[in-house]
Amino acid sequence: MIKRLLMVSIIMPLAFGWDSTATAITIVLPSANASAEGNGNNIFPFDIQPPAFDSQRYEQVYGASDFGSSTLLITGLAFRPDVEFGRAFSNTLTDVSIFLMTTRNAPDGLSAVFADNEGADRVLVHSGSLSLSSGDIGPPVGPKAFDIIINLTTAFLYNPASGNLLLEVQNLSGGATTAFDGENMFGDPVSRVVTLDVNGVNDTTGSADTFGLVTEFLAVSVVPEPPSIALFGSAALVFAAMRRRRRILSLMGRARVGLRPSGADLR
Repeated sequence: MIKRLLMVSIIMPLAFGWDSTATAITIVLPSANASAEGNGNNIFPFDIQPPAFDSQRYEQVYGASDFGSSTLLITGLAFRPDVEFGRAFSNTLTDVSIFLMTTRNAPDGLSAVFADNEGADRVLVHSGSLSLSSGDIGPPVGPKAFDIIINLTTAFLYNPASGNLLLEVQNLSGGATTAFDGENMFGDPVSRVVTLDVNGVNDTTGSADTFGLVTEFLAVSVVPEPPSIALFGSAALVFAAMRRRRRILSLMGRARVGLRPSGADLR
């Protein structure tokens, strides 16, 4: 019995184990803008200042299909200055909250009601002061480097099969940064909804349009490796051999004392 348990304890983890391979990657959305300047630019949501804006609420959706099929652990976001209106800067925004989540709503299909876009897996990935900077480096004709980097304090586990990805930024304090590179095209994998009043961070609705910031995601790709079929076969053979050996020993023991095999012995 002890030997049997020992064999089971060895075979089961081998047969039913599930390993994974993690690889650090970057993904740019829209993917068409990975090495091409966007056709637009915008200051929202990180370059807002009084008297025009004291605070702002911003949501941007990213199409799941551009992320591939692997589960991702998103650890950071990066943006780049616009080639025409961008500039080098360094500043700390006093109070910014950033959330990541999945959404059932598609690019160019966001609701003007913020809550209607939000998934149940909404995670606060940054809260508090946010230091941003850029050297505005890169070719004169663009695109510039993704050097406006936000390292998340809490990573977000994202499975593209669960829905599109939604970024929400609540800039409670405003701040001066630069004009960001963006894409303004219907049918691409990004769009947004944003407040346009003076103190919009507490608004429940915003204005939806097809614009989106070109974004680089810093992530770890987690690829599950299925257990080997050969190990399943080995486990089955070991269990069958153990059962057969038990029947043989039982038959031999009964024969020694002149007893006929029982029905259970023959099964």
